[in-house]
Amino acid sequence: NPILISLFVIVPPILFWRFATTKKGRLFVDKHLIKMPVIGSLVHKTNIEVFCRVFYTLYSGAAESIEPIRIAAEATGNKYFEQQIKNIAIPLMLKKGVGLTESFEASGVFTETAISRFHSAEETGTIKNTAKQLANYYESETVFRMKNIIELVQVFIAMVIMVVMILLTLVSAETATISPKNPMMR
Repeated sequence: NPILISLFVIVPPILFWRFATTKKGRLFVDKHLIKMPVIGSLVHKTNIEVFCRVFYTLYSGAAESIEPIRIAAEATGNKYFEQQIKNIAIPLMLKKGVGLTESFEASGVFTETAISRFHSAEETGTIKNTAKQLANYYESETVFRMKNIIELVQVFIAMVIMVVMILLTLVSAETATISPKNPMMR
C-alpha cells in the first residue's frame, strides 16, 4: 500500500525535525549528537575547541572567570554543552567555591585530556595559555580526523560507483546476447 509506506517513510523524519526545533528536542539532539560513533567525537572535540578559543579570548584573570565561561559555553552552539556548563559548572564555582577543573569535570562535557590540562594550568596559573593550547590541539586533531573521514567517504562512493558500473556492464552484456536476431543481418 503506497499510502502506508509513504506515511511510515515520510512522517517520522518530519516529526523528528519538528521535535528537534523545540527547546527540549534541541537539547536531546545535541546530547546524543556528541555520543554518536564516528561523528560524535568530532563534534564533541570541536565544541571543546570553540569553548577554549572563546574562553582564551575573553579570560583576563581568576576573579573574572564566570562571564567568559558562560559566553564560551554559549559560543559552542551545542545546547547540551551550554546547559551542562551553565547549570552544573558555574553554580559549583559560585555556590560551593569549587575550582575550575572540578566544576568542568562535574559538568561531564570535557574530555580527560582537557580536564588534566586545565588541572595543571590551574595549579601553575596559566589557564589562559592552556585554553589556547587546547583549542589549537583540538583544532588540529579535528581537521586531521575530518580529512580521514572525507577520504573514507570518497573511497566508499568510488566502490559504490564501481559496483554499479559492473552491474550495468553485466546487464548490457546479457541484453546483447539475449536480443532477437535482426532479420536484416541474414
